[in-house]
Amino acid sequence: MAKHVVDVDGLRIGEGYPVRLMGILNLSPESFYKVTITNDKSAIQEFISKMETDGVDIIDIGAASTAPKTLYGTSKVSETTELNRLTSILGDITDSTNLPLSIDTVSSKVAEVALDMGVALVNDVSGLQSDSKMGSVVHSKDVPIVLMANCGSPCSSVQSSLSSLEESYVEAITTGIGHEKIILDPGIGFGKPAEVDFEILGKLQEFTRFDQPLLVGVSRKAFIGSLLNQKDPAERLSGSLAATAIAVFNGANVIRTHDVKETKMAVRIGEAILQQTTKSEE
Repeated sequence: MAKHVVDVDGLRIGEGYPVRLMGILNLSPESFYKVTITNDKSAIQEFISKMETDGVDIIDIGAASTAPKTLYGTSKVSETTELNRLTSILGDITDSTNLPLSIDTVSSKVAEVALDMGVALVNDVSGLQSDSKMGSVVHSKDVPIVLMANCGSPCSSVQSSLSSLEESYVEAITTGIGHEKIILDPGIGFGKPAEVDFEILGKLQEFTRFDQPLLVGVSRKAFIGSLLNQKDPAERLSGSLAATAIAVFNGANVIRTHDVKETKMAVRIGEAILQQTTKSEE
């Protein structure tokens, strides 16, 4: 059976559609990759314009970093701070683009405000495990959600990531969020052992068992730096692109990235290999 197709403000995601690119726009100074951090109106407009030129499909806005403290010393910010950062600039963002916008948050209040201001998708890295009201907000607003595998502490295996994702998926369905509103994320990174991240990439097909589109984020993450001895995320582009092509070949429908232009090329390579492999098996 084909995957459920998810519609994000007119953008179709899933089997039969091109792999989509989600570009990262950080409003949070504590985010691990400083190049994508901005809260200046003119800089944001320029940043969005470049992403559009480079071929982005969705822009994912984060006002509080979810990078693991153990790796980057990331400080936790209050919900009030997150809201202030978002509301002070979101109007300028919506004025700067007609592309679908996503809000990267684990707070139902932040999500609700963002949705009321024109955002079309919620990206919850806690998989509905952080805020008990998130599911009802998403359901009431009738918008799609990205659910990420979240084991409470870093997931220690592919199976634990799968189990966590299944719990979040079942909770979403129980809350009333339809199949056609759910995108799943296996949760690469977030403090788990590097070997588990590589195994998830290699076994990504196992995450298609839910029959939902998959979002994968590998961009400049620590597992790449760990393997290639690159402590600075600025050095990790080549590894990110290699991982991206493999993710696409193994079933990713959305790639979340800091580097839209380069990632688009890696996605096309992955799609071409997948297409030819599928043809040869028919």
